Amino acid sequence: MEKKIILDEKTMDKRIIEKMIQAGNITEEEIKTYLESLPDLSENAEEIIVEMGKKRK
Repeated sequence: MEKKIILDEKTMDKRIIEKMIQAGNITEEEIKTYLESLPDLSENAEEIIVEMGKKRK
């Protein structure tokens, strides 16, 4: 029986993906399909401006 990997936000870390590909648990095509299925939530983004100060000694 083939083990099926469930893709979700917990498994989508770059390091985990690379290990799963190397182990043959998932293909790059499956990852691409998963990423394309995600909704576009860019309208929910909020711009944050950070001003850097001088370093303390």
